[in-house]
Amino acid sequence: MPVEGVGVTAVAVAAARALETDRPDPLIVDPWAAALVRESGVAVPFPERWPERPEDAAAVEHSMLLGAMYIGMRTRFIDDELLAGGLRQVAILGSGLDTRSWRLAWPAGTRVFELDSPEVVDFVERTMDAAAATPTADRTALGADVTAPWAAAIVRSGFRPDQPTHWVLEGLLPYLSAHDQSALLDDIIDLSAPGSRAVIERAPALTDTPETRERLETFALATGIPFDELLARTDPPDPAVVLGAAGWSVEETRVEDLERRYARPLRVDRDETATAEQRGGFVSVHFPIR
Repeated sequence: MPVEGVGVTAVAVAAARALETDRPDPLIVDPWAAALVRESGVAVPFPERWPERPEDAAAVEHSMLLGAMYIGMRTRFIDDELLAGGLRQVAILGSGLDTRSWRLAWPAGTRVFELDSPEVVDFVERTMDAAAATPTADRTALGADVTAPWAAAIVRSGFRPDQPTHWVLEGLLPYLSAHDQSALLDDIIDLSAPGSRAVIERAPALTDTPETRERLETFALATGIPFDELLARTDPPDPAVVLGAAGWSVEETRVEDLERRYARPLRVDRDETATAEQRGGFVSVHFPIR
C-alpha cells in the first residue's frame, strides 16, 4: 500500500480510532482499526494503549492523545448523524481506512459507497477480507480521485442520483485546493435528490494575506511542498454558504459543542489549553423535499 501523503494520514486516523477503542470510556469501538494500522506497515507515533493516567504521559505524547480524542469525537458525531438520518444510500468521499460499512448497525437495505484511491480501496478490502469481517451494509468501493471526474464513475457503479443520499466529507477538504473544494461541493449538489443530507468537516479557514504567504513560504521550504500548492488551499469555500445558496438547510456544529455533548474536553491535563478553536468544525445540511 502506498502510504505517502494522505495515505499516511489515513493510517494515523485509524491509529487514533484504535486508541479511542482502548479507552475505558470509548465514544466509538472499532475492532478493526488496529489491524488496519498493523497491516499497513506504517510506523505512526500514536501509542497503542490508552494510558491509565494520561496526565502522567510524556509531554511528547500529549498532542497524540489530544489528536485521538478529537478523532474519537469526530467519528462518533458523524456516526450519530448517519444513523439519525436513516437514509438508505450513503457516500463517503475520501474514505481512507474507514470501517463504517462493517461496524455500524445500518438500516436494512442500506447501500454504502466508498471513494478513495484504487490502492487504498484494495488495501482495505484485502485487510478486512483477511479479518473475515462481514459488512453490515451493501458496500461498494470505488477507486476514484475526487479531484478528477468521478460523478459518472459512481453512477456507473450503481449510485442512484434519484434517491436521497447521505454524503460524508470527513478529513477531506483540507487536502484539496479551494478550486477542488468548490467543484466537489457542486458535484454533490448535482447528484443529490430531495431529502439528501451531508455531514462535512470544514477546512480551517486560511486567508491569502501577506502574513499567510510568509508562513506558507517558510512551511514550503521546510517540507518541500510546492508553495503554489499550499497557496491554492487558501480562501476555501464555506460549505454552509455554498449549500445554503443551493437551497439546503444548514446546521453548524463547533468542536466545543461536541466537547460538551460527549463530555470530552480536549485536554489531557488541567493546565493545557483546549485546541478546539484551531479546528474548522462541522456542517450538517439537508436538502428538503419541496
